[in-house]
Amino acid sequence: MKHKIAIKWVYAAKDEQDGARVLVDRILPHGRDLHDLGVDTWYQQAAPSTGLKRQLTKGLLDWKNFTHSYREELHQQPKKLLALLELTEKGNLTLLTAEREPEQTWLPLLKDLLEARLKNIVTSRSSH
Repeated sequence: MKHKIAIKWVYAAKDEQDGARVLVDRILPHGRDLHDLGVDTWYQQAAPSTGLKRQLTKGLLDWKNFTHSYREELHQQPKKLLALLELTEKGNLTLLTAEREPEQTWLPLLKDLLEARLKNIVTSRSSH
């Protein structure tokens, strides 16, 4: 069964199709309880490192170099994706961020990486 990975702003209304709602951010949203936002898990490990995000925010890195560096961070520590992969195998997964424009963050990159890993898992299972 193929499960969907979605991307949303953490303040967006919870939808029954969301499945597991995981905040993938280094900092918590200000003044709100995660439970009230419908967040099931706060998973900082798969978010860009604080230093990397700071470099992007300050304009020290352009988007192309940021994406390369973020992918490299995840590639060097593939275990950071295991919890998210396990959730995706169980059902739909919604990746959340406190950034207002989630499609303009690292979440689409993370989604692509997760989908590629899932495809590899399915392919390797079917070849056995």
